[in-house]
Amino acid sequence: MEEYKQQLPNSTIVLVLGILSIVSCFCYGIIGLILGIIALVISKKDVNLYKHSPEMYTGYENLKAGRICAIVGTSLSAIYFILIVIYFIFVGMMIMPWSDIMNQPY
Repeated sequence: MEEYKQQLPNSTIVLVLGILSIVSCFCYGIIGLILGIIALVISKKDVNLYKHSPEMYTGYENLKAGRICAIVGTSLSAIYFILIVIYFIFVGMMIMPWSDIMNQPY
């Protein structure tokens, strides 16, 4: 009796979203964060499905690679987003006319 193995439903989508999260992580961090988080959320269901019955499914390698890419993309995007926020805070502090604010009478 030959068993029929089917592809995990979202393994290719997770891989594509994971790669796109790495590629787009330098778009102010927002796009990479969104894509990486979506890939991780989608992959959770497929991981549980595969762990329940691994003999029925193929494509777990794509799912693992997509999860790793999503984790890397999410991490890089978060770091880049934090750096952008810190940069704008410091630039805002430099541009602010502090001498005028400090010398105003109350």
